[in-house]
Order: sequence, then structure tokens, then C-alpha cells
Amino acid sequence: MRLRKRVRHSISLTCARYRLRPVTLEDAPFIVALRADPLLNRFIHEISLRIEDQVAWLERYFLRPGDYYFIVEDADSAEPQGTIGLYNMASESSCAEWGRWILKRSSMAALESAWLIYEAGFSKLQLASLCSRTLVENRGVVSFHDSFGACRVAVLEQHFIIRGEPKSAIEHRITAAEWPMLRARHYSTVSRLASRAQR
Repeated sequence: MRLRKRVRHSISLTCARYRLRPVTLEDAPFIVALRADPLLNRFIHEISLRIEDQVAWLERYFLRPGDYYFIVEDADSAEPQGTIGLYNMASESSCAEWGRWILKRSSMAALESAWLIYEAGFSKLQLASLCSRTLVENRGVVSFHDSFGACRVAVLEQHFIIRGEPKSAIEHRITAAEWPMLRARHYSTVSRLASRAQR
């Protein structure tokens, strides 16, 4: 199957070691391989593992307003690390949800990719707030959001259906007013980590 480099948006952002770029149809095989990993897909919705179905999903995504899907990649080598996205934008409140956050097992891009998605939401899209919703049992990611500085604002009972079972989620939120302090704090950390990695 020959895939095209179609994109829905033009937002690209680089931090210290990693960057976000718009997803394209050519990323379909990588996305399927990532979501087929049993260690990575325990807390997310199942998808078809046929590349053709992922291409069809992306084609529909390209038509949706208020949806920004990215590939996380190494800024030097362009090696893909994972995916992340902004979606469910509420125009009346200027808020959005971020998720579709999956990084391959060997990736060190967690902190930086989270920084980048907030930067995209606040600096590029001028949103008022960003929220994330994580399965209660996904303790590692819940802890990550806590340590990043996001506020827990709700427990959403039976919010997701995962493999036929209702699952509750914890909602975290960061506002545009809170972002400058968190932006500076985490940029200092990712810059320090990037310097160590280059030694």
C-alpha cells in the first residue's frame, strides 16, 4: 500500500531532544505496531491491527475540526517515539482534552512530549485550559500528571469502556494562567536531561 503525506494541521514544535509533528498517512504502520504492543495497550481502547483500517481512521481524522494528532519524534534522527493529540475542543470555553499518548517502550520522551503538548495548546492554539483523563488503575500515568503539576479535578465514574468493561478515570487540568510557571520549571528539567544525554 502506497501512503500519502496528507496532514490536517501544520503545527510543529521542538523542545530539547524531541519534537511534535503532524501525523500523516505514512505513520499508519508505526501507529498500529505501537498499539499492538501488549505492554502499551493495557489501558487504552483496542483498535484494528490492519494498516488499512488505521489509514481509514486517519482519513476521517483529517476531516475533523478541532483535532490535532502528532507524532513524537527524535529531533535529530526523526525516529518516531510515539503519538499524542489534542481533541474534544470546546469553542465556547476554549478548552480541550489531550491524550492518544503512547510512547514506545525504549523512549525517554515522556516529560518532553507532555511539555510539548501543553505548549501546543497554550502557545499555538491559545486555549484557556487543557485536561487529560486517565484510567484510575493506570497508576504510573496518574502519578505522572500529579508530579507534572496538573490538578485533579474529578473522578469520572465508568468513563471509558475498555475491552467491554466500564472503567473510571481521573481528570487532571492545567490552565493557561498556570502554564508559564510549569513551562519554565519543566523546560529547565528537560534541558538538563538533554545535556546529560549528549555527554
